[in-house]
Amino acid sequence: MLDIMTQAKNAIENYNAALTIHSANIANLSVTGYKRIDVSFQSLLEKVMRQGTAASTFGNLGGTNPIQLGGGMSIANTLVDMSQGSLSTGNGIDLAISGQGFFILSGDGGNSFLYSRAGQFAVNSGFLLTSAGQQVYGFNSSGTLVPITGLAGSSADYTWNDSTGELLYQGTSTGYRIALTYFQNPGGLTQGPGTTFRESIASGSPASAVAAGNIAGTVAGGQVEQSNVNYLTESIVSLELQRAINSNLSVVNMASELISSFIQKLG
Repeated sequence: MLDIMTQAKNAIENYNAALTIHSANIANLSVTGYKRIDVSFQSLLEKVMRQGTAASTFGNLGGTNPIQLGGGMSIANTLVDMSQGSLSTGNGIDLAISGQGFFILSGDGGNSFLYSRAGQFAVNSGFLLTSAGQQVYGFNSSGTLVPITGLAGSSADYTWNDSTGELLYQGTSTGYRIALTYFQNPGGLTQGPGTTFRESIASGSPASAVAAGNIAGTVAGGQVEQSNVNYLTESIVSLELQRAINSNLSVVNMASELISSFIQKLG
């Protein structure tokens, strides 16, 4: 009985963790550039009571299957779903990516980098910044990767050339083009501040920065990418997880009642 209660308890903890993840997906339904997280489970078959036997070549005798008991379940993997979100109208300085690319950002002056699909930008103190205040990187007129800075005026003065990813000031080139990068395994990225990501061992290092229109994808000025969360799908999964939790709670209660009944009989 204690084994039953332990398995049910572990299942409840894992299903609850998954429910937390899917609830977070729903909470970020309207967050620009948010990428949903998916969860997969695995069964644990660890208790083999008896090995099976092979079929006999004499007498047409069949073999026997192993006798094994399930050892419960656990979370097998979590994956950041990098599928494309739909594009919607933003401000003129906003930018959306169609393809596998990421914007290159830094919150510490270039000592470390973050990566994002959220292209809600603004001009502040001459820098092109994200809505969270991170510096946005691009190519200068020499083709060097640098933070986009030295900008005059306000955000309303800027637009983008979609075909080249060039930043325009009142219709005139600023000399900057947006820089994009991509990863061999983007699902392996780890979450950073807001809607940013950090590279990990699983994701691998980012590819060399490229201009828009290359392998990393194209850009659309005055557009933003919405989250890729589907409310109906997340709601159905959440309901299934709640049912799984309630079912395992019933198992715990049943085992507890049996143990109490056994103790009373001993007394």
